[in-house]
Amino acid sequence: MWPIYSIALLIAMLILRCATSYYAVIMGPTLLYLAHLVHQEVQDITFTYVALGGGSMLGALVASYVNRNLKQKLNGLFLQAALTLILSGTVVAVPWINQIWQLALIFLVIGINIGYVMVDGQCLVLRTWDPKNARVLMYLLYVMGSLGRFLAPAVAGPFLAMSHENKAETKCSHVNKVASTNVNGTVGTDTGKQFDPAGWSYIIFGIVLFVVGILHIVLGCMKADEKTYEVLSLPDDVVEDKQMEEPLCDVIWILIPLFLYCYCSTGSSLLYQDMIYAVAKCSFLHFSTSEAAWVTAVYSIGLAIGRFSGILFARHVKPIYVVFTIVSGALITMIVMISVAKTWIVITWIVSFFYGFFVGPLVPAAVNWISEVINVSGTYSFIFVLGGAAGTMSLVPSAGALFHLSPFYPVYLMCGVSAFNVICFCLIGIAAKMRKPKKSESEHKLISKEISQDTSDTIQDHPQQEPNGHVHGE
Repeated sequence: MWPIYSIALLIAMLILRCATSYYAVIMGPTLLYLAHLVHQEVQDITFTYVALGGGSMLGALVASYVNRNLKQKLNGLFLQAALTLILSGTVVAVPWINQIWQLALIFLVIGINIGYVMVDGQCLVLRTWDPKNARVLMYLLYVMGSLGRFLAPAVAGPFLAMSHENKAETKCSHVNKVASTNVNGTVGTDTGKQFDPAGWSYIIFGIVLFVVGILHIVLGCMKADEKTYEVLSLPDDVVEDKQMEEPLCDVIWILIPLFLYCYCSTGSSLLYQDMIYAVAKCSFLHFSTSEAAWVTAVYSIGLAIGRFSGILFARHVKPIYVVFTIVSGALITMIVMISVAKTWIVITWIVSFFYGFFVGPLVPAAVNWISEVINVSGTYSFIFVLGGAAGTMSLVPSAGALFHLSPFYPVYLMCGVSAFNVICFCLIGIAAKMRKPKKSESEHKLISKEISQDTSDTIQDHPQQEPNGHVHGE
């Protein structure tokens, strides 16, 4: 039975993961709202994802450094609390911004929080629980991320519907032209001073983040993470210490394709999450505001079910088989979307679910797979977020530029990314198979000692005989 502070810590981790995932994808369903808010085109808004990706990289590097060097000196929960409270204040301010640099700053703060939370959570799970339980908890973290992704369109949908009656942002007015502004770039007279109801989709979870930040402060004062580490870690060796961290030169050929894999996995997931609303609404699909929002929700449902399925298979199926299945399934669903969606509109709903189902476990399955090959709970823990942030910074703006040319073009980009991810999976498998793990010095000493002891015992139990049949020493 886990102590109460351990349960509270896990709950706080899960809620924070849900909330940060919510704000990681809220741009998708509110993309046109944000474009109207800061008077920019859609492709200009998507470039703020560079700030989101850069923040994720920074947060991941900080979390990796803290877990590697400062976990005994610095209270990590206090740092998470500070980041969460800052994030809460920035997102609540979203409905009142009117400049794109302010939006970029907000997404930078969101990115830092996301990067830190993802890496810190993975490190805590990998070093505290035994491998089988760690697999389950890893998927559980990503399931909560999927819940946040689902809540983003579900919460934003009703508020976007209310703003649809008075605002132009839901009529695809930002596909080929910029909203009207005054000469000095401030809010024009067409928008007035009225509060847009779509802003509540940011305010509500900003309040949730504030509560979570306070909870982290309380848990930090209790030192819940340190106590959980002591109580729930393995009795003999911590998971992190069971596999020595190898030099970069020995694992670089695994880390490079792994980086590209995370680049494609996170990038393709965010591409669909953030672009399908605008694609469904402004392309030949001609979805209504409510339908487009719920298509995003259907994708998030598939994402959550896919990750929950990973929990069910984590103890019984090897992670490499899980990864092979999901990368193949993601590619097939995108091919179907390109081939059939134009003539059969309902396929968009079907593909949204199954694409989410397949891309959902991409990253957690890779974490479980690679953790069997190399140690990714220390220095190399940032590689997953680093690759994902790079994908966010480059793929989403690229999709925005393609959307400007034709609203359906981002789907072709998703298909290409899914195809490249299959190649990355193959490269990781080849590199992992060719790699020859080196035993640590302590292991060599232990083996030598065992061999010496076995040899001594053998000599004592079986005295050597001379060729003439006499026992040596008689």
